[in-house]
Parts: sequence; C-alpha cells; structure tokens
Amino acid sequence: MNSVISDLQHIIEGEVSGLEEDLAAVSQDFGGIIQKQPQVVVRPQNATDVAKSIQYAAQQGITVSSRAAGHSLSGQSLNQGGILLDMRRMNQVHELDADQLSFKADAGATWRQIVNASILHRLIPPVLTNYFDVTIGGTHSAGGLGQSSFRHGSQADNCLGLEVVTGTGELVWCTPEQNSELFYHALCGYGQFGIITKVQHRLRPYRSFTRTYFLCYDDLDTFLEDEQFLIAEDQVDGLLALFSPCIMGVARSGEKGLRPLIEWFYRMQITLEVDSLNTINEEKLLSSLNFYRHVYTENLTFEQFVQPVIQVPHLPGTANPWIDVLLPGSAAKEYIETVLQQVPGCIDFRATPIGSFGLVSHNTNMPMFALPKEELVIGFGMYPTVPKAQIQPILEKLNLFTNLAYQMGGKRYVASWAQLDLAQWRLQFGDYWLRVNELKQKYDPQRILNPGFKYLCKINYIFFSKISNDFFNIVN
Repeated sequence: MNSVISDLQHIIEGEVSGLEEDLAAVSQDFGGIIQKQPQVVVRPQNATDVAKSIQYAAQQGITVSSRAAGHSLSGQSLNQGGILLDMRRMNQVHELDADQLSFKADAGATWRQIVNASILHRLIPPVLTNYFDVTIGGTHSAGGLGQSSFRHGSQADNCLGLEVVTGTGELVWCTPEQNSELFYHALCGYGQFGIITKVQHRLRPYRSFTRTYFLCYDDLDTFLEDEQFLIAEDQVDGLLALFSPCIMGVARSGEKGLRPLIEWFYRMQITLEVDSLNTINEEKLLSSLNFYRHVYTENLTFEQFVQPVIQVPHLPGTANPWIDVLLPGSAAKEYIETVLQQVPGCIDFRATPIGSFGLVSHNTNMPMFALPKEELVIGFGMYPTVPKAQIQPILEKLNLFTNLAYQMGGKRYVASWAQLDLAQWRLQFGDYWLRVNELKQKYDPQRILNPGFKYLCKINYIFFSKISNDFFNIVN
C-alpha cells in the first residue's frame, strides 16, 4: 500500500483512497480543459481531518487541493501527485438564525441546501449565483456573483465569519474583527492562504412577489446607458443582460472571403421584488428607459422566481472555456464592440451565452477580488461549450481578450477560465501583488495549498528580483 495512504488512514476519521476509479473521478473539473490525477483522495469528516491532512502534507512536502462540486474551470480544484481533499461529506447546515439573519454551514454544503432551508423562514441569501449546485466553500473562495451583485456585492461580501485551515494546518475562526487579515484573504483567495471548512453568511427577508420585464435593445450605447442608469439609481432588485446575434446574410469580400453579417441585439431582464404587484409604477419605470422593444412581462411568486433557469450539463468530449472580464464603465462599450466583432471567428456564437452584469466598487470590498479603478464596473461574460479537439485556438483568442481587458484598465474574474502568466498576475493585482506574495508566505510558507495557480504556489523569484533591481537602481 502507498505509504501516504497508510499514514493518512491512521490519523484521520474520514476515508482515504488510492483506488484508480476514485482518483480518476477527481482528475477533471467542469472546465474540462486541464486534467491532473492526485496520489490520494481524502474524504474528510470534519475540519480536524482537514487540519491533520494539511499538517501531514506540510511535513512530507506534498501539495494539497480541495474540491467539492468540482465546478472550477482552469484546474483550480485539481491536484497532480498530491492530496485531494474531497469536501462533499462536510455538507451540514448547522445553524439558521432568523433573528440574526444568518446561517452557518460546512463548506461542502450547496447553495441549493441553503435556499431550501432559508426559504422556510422567508429568508434568502442576498446574492445567489445562476446555478445552485455549487458549494458555499467554492463560491466564497472565488467571489460568487449573481443578478443582485450590483446592489449587494459578491457572495464573499456577505460573509460574516469563516473557519479556515491554513497551510501550516492551523484551524482558525476569523471574522472582520477577529483574525481579520486571514478573513479578508481567504475570501476570494482560491484556497491560497487556507482551506475554508465552515461559513457564516448573511440572510435577508424577501418580499412575496416579483415582476420581470424582458426588454430588447438594438443599440449598445443605449443599452449600456440604461444598464448604468438602473444600477446608479438603484431602481431594480435584479438585473440580467444577454446578447443575441441575428445573422442578416453573408458578405462577399475579395480580402476576407465569405463572412456572416451579424446584427447584435441586447436583452435586459429587470426584476422588481414587491409585497404587492399593484404597487409597481410601471409607466414611471419603463418611461425612464430607452429600449427598442418591451418583449414580455413575467409575474411570479418569489419562491418561483428564485429557482435557477440555467442548466449546466457537462457533455462528454467537450470543454467549457468560460471567461468573465471586469471593465471600467467608461471602457465597456469599446471593449464589448471589439470582442463581438471577433467572436464569430472564435466560437459558435449562435449557441454561446454572452452577456454583461454590473458591479459598484463600494459594494465589493474584498482585496483578493481585483476591480477596475472606477465606481461603476461592467462585467462581460462569454460561456462557450466546444469540442476538446478545437480548444487550443479558442484559448489563444481568450488570452487576447484578457490582454485587451487589461489594456483598457479592466481585470479578470479568475473563477472563470484564467491561465495567467506572471505579467498578467501583476496587472491583475497591481501594487497589491507584493502583499499577496507576503501573505502567501505567511499562511502557506511551504507553498503546498492549491497548486492550480503556479505563480502563487512558489516563491516568485522573478518578481522579487525585479523589486530588488528597481530599488538598487533608485539608490544608485
């Protein structure tokens, strides 16, 4: 028997496996692009098991990764040759306090579990992603965005407390007041400073009914102006925007050959949450907007509305190179127009969801969630599913889109596909990059946690050498 397996079996309560089928089951994530196989899979029963596994890994110099639903896109939840912590058994909802408007649950609990429990008390988390079968540990490690993020920030911004196991195996409870440094960097930290084992999170009361207006725009300028107006005026409770291509024919050109003529339309779904539908001043709301067409109005109970519509099947032989960029509001139009012109040569644009979302900087206060330096942030997302055989040229194109975002003062939401090189990581964090490396050294001194981000998982010699050289040049 593998000695690592034998050692771990003697020190933890949960299961330890080196079976080929168990290793294969955790060797790929939802992205379907990266494949890695660990040496051993540990299914911890509790946070103490996680701590003991990390302590052992630190002693042996073995890397450790954690995963639950495995919905990462760039191999963040995978591990090659080390220990993979499968967190799905740590999935209990421990407390739901209707008076304090909060819940506490294990990191492996899904948002579906949370919603099903909280709705019984007419409560809901302030922000929900568009898919409920991801885990609360996973989204707090990444950020977690949804239709109400323009008002409430990310899911991480609504966290009240965390139980975290650091890279030295120390089990720590942290809040904005207690062990605050670790609190603010484990959130959105992608497991780089510690593995989240338990979460305390905010809840809010909800109103009984929702009304959603489906609006169509034929002009990007007007669409973005209305989107920014609704966010700035805080007039709606939910905001979802999707882009729809319409093929108008084929152009014949001696230089470019045949190319499709595409007219883009922009769909905005705005939702109001009310105690009575009769209280909605529809004329006032809609007259303040400049849409091309009001397509549909949908009235639902809140319990109906909150259930996600989006399904995310993972088809065999396919990959999901999804990308999200975060743009300064002033640069959004230029970026979106540039990318939409290039999309037809990159992916099957007819079958690919493409859209935008809004954030307000003062509502999103996590230092590891890098944002552009403007109050209004417009997100742009593209979510293709493609045959694996066609993936490489698409990834090259997505990297160009990433660089374009950085050139325009944007950032990446690195929960989506992101294989950033050293220069891109520096652009992502700017002046904070040195601080990120310092905290990595403090909380994970042996660089064993989550090796999916290679430039955070080793001493960044190039970076520190550059700083030393710059300092030497200034002094001399």
